[in-house]
Amino acid sequence: MGSVRGRGKSVAFRRAVLLVLLAAGSPVQAASPITVKAEIGGDGDHTRYVAFLSKQTDYRIFSISDPYRIVVDLPDAEIQVPAAARGLVLSSRSGRLAAGKSRIVIDLAGPAVVEKSGMQPPENGLPARLVIELAKSTHKEFLAQSMAPPPLESGKPVQNAALKKDSGDKRPLIVIDPGHGGVDAGAHGHSTNTPEKDLTLDFCRVLVAKLEESGKYRIVATRTTDEFVSLDDRARIASEATADLLISIHADSLDVKKIGEKNVQDVRGGTIYTLSETASDEQAKLLAQDENKADLKAGIGSEAALPAGVKAEISSILGELENRGKKNRSLGLANFLIAQMKDKMKFNLRPQRAANLRVLKAAGVPAVLVELGYLSHNEDEKLLTSPEWRAKTAGALAAAVSEFMSERIARIPL
Repeated sequence: MGSVRGRGKSVAFRRAVLLVLLAAGSPVQAASPITVKAEIGGDGDHTRYVAFLSKQTDYRIFSISDPYRIVVDLPDAEIQVPAAARGLVLSSRSGRLAAGKSRIVIDLAGPAVVEKSGMQPPENGLPARLVIELAKSTHKEFLAQSMAPPPLESGKPVQNAALKKDSGDKRPLIVIDPGHGGVDAGAHGHSTNTPEKDLTLDFCRVLVAKLEESGKYRIVATRTTDEFVSLDDRARIASEATADLLISIHADSLDVKKIGEKNVQDVRGGTIYTLSETASDEQAKLLAQDENKADLKAGIGSEAALPAGVKAEISSILGELENRGKKNRSLGLANFLIAQMKDKMKFNLRPQRAANLRVLKAAGVPAVLVELGYLSHNEDEKLLTSPEWRAKTAGALAAAVSEFMSERIARIPL
């Protein structure tokens, strides 16, 4: 494959790449590959995706349909890739997928095949780089090249002493779920571009610490680092451990391009969601659609492509949970939290909603998804990106959860 310099890269650009490498404290021969920049060139027929790395490394590339995506797996890496659209590339994102593994996901504007891909060595002032040549194709041609994504190694999140059934510890078990993570960044701040995954992780660290301080509960977090955890794994952690509560933490966002700046700034405040096959309103329906795409964004496949047995399990879980009264117990928790926290944080005009959220489908476990506010709203974003606000609000939520467990456990069996 031809060198990137054949595309007319300037000496200034080469120097800029090397300066970024040095500024990051990671010379070209660093122990861990770091993608400091990725560039996209070409048009709607042929597009070249180039990822600059601190050293040559092994990689795995594959494609997935529904929607069309190209996925690249690398060893543990710090990755920054462009989100802008160009040619056959609609967008791209990156992040840690699991221990020792990182991933780049390239969303395609339509079907396209990988004509060539290769790892180029450092040369002519440029660092090592992974070059992917894409060519427009038909749906049939794309499917002929696509393949099932490699299985994820789930299980690391459940390696927690609090989950051992033979530990003799009878304290209530609460599962705290920091939304998104790794390659799935979630929403981004309207002004700061701060990723949701960082805010939820920081918030949950404080929430876990506050709950553990009381000594009354066993606490498990679905993730403690910036790693991807699938939606079904999050729910299974709670259901397999027979948890007493599952609380998933997120930050909402509205699309400025779709509804306009003025309408976006009209909507703010926290919302607490419970599970329901039918959404309580259109906004809840749209939120569920977006949140349920977390696995898609990480290049895991699609819910439609799940094995029949898994889809049947998800469906039966929902029916079973509602038959066993989980809906009412979850609703009781949501309303209690709103009542206890309404003087401590800003809530949406409609603070309690319901939607078909996969992360809440933990068998037999009362579960709520807490949207702390809207990253698309200027004032909410200021609060969400404030460490002081997150710590204060996490403390208030911990106190409300503790009070719920103390006052309601006899009246609402968990």
